[in-house]
Amino acid sequence: MVLSKLKGLSNGARVILAPLCGVTTAPFRRICLEQGADMVVTEMISSEAWTRGKEKDCKAANGLDLSNGPLSLQIFGGDPVRMGETAARLSEMEPEFIDMNFGCPVKKIVNGNGGSAVLKDVDLLGAICREVVRRSQVPVSAKIRAGWDRPTGEKVRELARTIEDAGVSMIAIHARTRAQGFSGEANWDLIAETRRAVSVPVVGNGDVRSAEDVVRMEAHTGCDAVMIGRAAIGNPWIFHEVKTRLDGRDYAPPTPRERVAVLLRHVREAAALEGEPGGVVATRKVMGAYLKRVPNARQVRGPLMQTKSVAEVEDLLGAYLGQIGPLADIPHATEANLEEFANEC
Repeated sequence: MVLSKLKGLSNGARVILAPLCGVTTAPFRRICLEQGADMVVTEMISSEAWTRGKEKDCKAANGLDLSNGPLSLQIFGGDPVRMGETAARLSEMEPEFIDMNFGCPVKKIVNGNGGSAVLKDVDLLGAICREVVRRSQVPVSAKIRAGWDRPTGEKVRELARTIEDAGVSMIAIHARTRAQGFSGEANWDLIAETRRAVSVPVVGNGDVRSAEDVVRMEAHTGCDAVMIGRAAIGNPWIFHEVKTRLDGRDYAPPTPRERVAVLLRHVREAAALEGEPGGVVATRKVMGAYLKRVPNARQVRGPLMQTKSVAEVEDLLGAYLGQIGPLADIPHATEANLEEFANEC
């Protein structure tokens, strides 16, 4: 079985970091692997850029390092030949998978006939899958949405079977259509439809925010693994939480000091990869998410959004930890705790 290469939990569950544009960069992927993700997926790599001599323009390919743990390289595009050539070249790095993105709902990607736009043309979908499988030296996977606009079991089965018949080894499905974006609820019934329609492993994605959700999705859909995306933004500890809880152990969330330490590491590694101010500015979108669960964070979030250097970030976060005092080492610190601390002082 393809997924046998991924280290699972004691009960067999597997959790994978979903690809997120501008988020699942090399620093964040490393952190998630350390926290227990069984595999991580890169941001999308453009097959157009990769085959037109513009590889350096693909920021998603920055910092690729397969020594950290299981890594899947995700590519996108609407041209079978260019997708195949990109797969051939990237597969030389020997990642776990070459993953094809047929799910991105972003207008810029869709207008270029990439991402979920491919789902409108089943013949094109099959042609791309066949060419990528033919050219890749490693197993190929595909990530899809539950269709373009109408989420029906019939359509999902057609898409999944087309992909499987082309020789793809694994299918991940986000249980929303492109038209839904991230609105409404993911329809897990469509993951179950996919699981019943094909014999290759199926990965479920959509509205997984906790260990309980992992258990519910597996029970509801019969999926072989679960993919976590937005819930991991600024919260790489979710993978450790899932593994801890599913192993029947109590989970202690990170303290504010631990959250700040990982945020600082993320910023430093991003700056080392992309330089300053680029690496720092690029990390702004996740800084607030790291501090979402700590007391009095609103006082520091605004200033962090203006930072351009690692030193500025270090100074702001150092001052923040000094402000909350002993609460920096309490896992469940809250605003109420902060008020109590102030009164005691």
